Amino acid sequence: MWLLVLLVLSTISTLIHLVWRSKSVKYRFDRLALISWGSTIMFTIDAVYAYLEGEEPIEISVNAALLSITLVIVVIILWSLSLILSRKP
Repeated sequence: MWLLVLLVLSTISTLIHLVWRSKSVKYRFDRLALISWGSTIMFTIDAVYAYLEGEEPIEISVNAALLSITLVIVVIILWSLSLILSRKP
């Protein structure tokens, strides 16, 4: 479930970056897309290795939902920190 949530976040952030190019300069949606795609690729590789070891690739449970929410929050925090740290005084 968490992999699907990250994939949706990556796709949405990429679409926002492509559609709102004028706002993307200020809010750096490209960074949000980059962070979310990096997370998606990392967790896809993790899911492939888990599948090869016999685990389920997509788990639907309360813990998976909480992990999905946590991952989205971490991505948004990292994106926000990159915006704050890159501000010019």
